[in-house]
Amino acid sequence: MRPATGGYGLLALAVLCVSVGSIFIRLAAAPPLAAAFYRITLATLLIAPFAAGSAVRAWPLLSSRRRLAMIASGVALGLHFATWIASLSFTSVAASVLLVNTAPLFTLAFSRLVLGEAITPAVAVAMAVALAGAALIAAADWAQSAASLLGSGLAVAGAVTLSAYHVIGRGLRDALPLPAYVLCVWAGAAATLGLLVGVAGVPITGYPARTFAWLLALAVVPTVLGHGLVNLSLRAFPAPTVGLFLLGEPVAAAALAYAVFGERPGALTLAGGVLVVAALAIVVRSETT
Repeated sequence: MRPATGGYGLLALAVLCVSVGSIFIRLAAAPPLAAAFYRITLATLLIAPFAAGSAVRAWPLLSSRRRLAMIASGVALGLHFATWIASLSFTSVAASVLLVNTAPLFTLAFSRLVLGEAITPAVAVAMAVALAGAALIAAADWAQSAASLLGSGLAVAGAVTLSAYHVIGRGLRDALPLPAYVLCVWAGAAATLGLLVGVAGVPITGYPARTFAWLLALAVVPTVLGHGLVNLSLRAFPAPTVGLFLLGEPVAAAALAYAVFGERPGALTLAGGVLVVAALAIVVRSETT
């Protein structure tokens, strides 16, 4: 059965919601760790009334191994937000979002190394293309400053930790209801970021009301609403279709950064972006074969 036309509009809205995350982070103007902490902590509090009951019932039924995997998944997600959000302080929105979206390629690599899953020739080509694209983006950052190159490195670290979150969490979504899974993992990420904030001595109070307003918007729009709509879309569309739509995130984020901040990607960043998006499209397309 084909999805209703309105379903595509819902999927497009999901992409738009996810795409504004980098813009809200910049507008909040909070330290990266504080922004990451508030993003996931507020999102966790927002969904807790709807998911706490199922989480409390499901947690005792999990094996010790799965509980440890759940905790590790939350830690990986927390590190993803910490590194990726930090990257936006050093490099452009376009470069940061393009590089963090290479996570599916790292997921495939980890699946090969950890789970022994085969990599098809098409995916191997995609990885090579993505590496070439990432190299062009890094070259563009290097031409600007060493700090920009650090931003690219942090964005790649965000992609690696996001892929680790996906690989570790594989199978956990079937072990307990989706709301319970999301709440447990987000709570773990919030605890991880809370620990990092404490160790780094980053203040989480004393910011202007405008900053807190943008941090709340960051929790609501790209986190709860955006990811919620993506999960809803996965029930109406095949995963490759959703994946292809999500390739619009780097394009939308770059366009928004230009409209809001006047941030224009350079030629190398654009060329690298084309290669990265093409590589991800190959990976998504290979899921249908």
